[in-house]
Formats: sequence, C-alpha cells, structure tokens
Amino acid sequence: MRIIAILMILTLSSCMVSQKTFDDKCCKMEEQINALESRCNGMDMKERLLREAIHDLQLKNDTINK
Repeated sequence: MRIIAILMILTLSSCMVSQKTFDDKCCKMEEQINALESRCNGMDMKERLLREAIHDLQLKNDTINK
C-alpha cells in the first residue's frame, strides 16, 4: 500500500514539473508570436505607405505629362 502511495506522489510531482516546463515554453512561444505579429503589422504599414507614395507619384507624373 505504501508503494502505491509513493508511486502516486512521484507521478503527481513529475506531472507538476512537466506542467511548469510546458507553461514556460508556452509563455516563450506567446512572446515570440506577439513579437512576430508586431513586426508583421509594421511591415503592413510600411507597405501601405509605400503604395500610397507610389500612387501619389503616379498622379503627379500624370498631371505633369498632360
């Protein structure tokens, strides 16, 4: 009976360590995802600004050529 209790305690304690490791990895991955999302949003903004600038230059060029 004591052996079963000891095995249960060891099993539960190993699960707790695994859960802690899993939580740490999840936090790190979430930080990486947030950083990538932020970077992606920045790139989207740059692309939008470049497209607007190109469009404005094309309009000015069309106006000059008329």
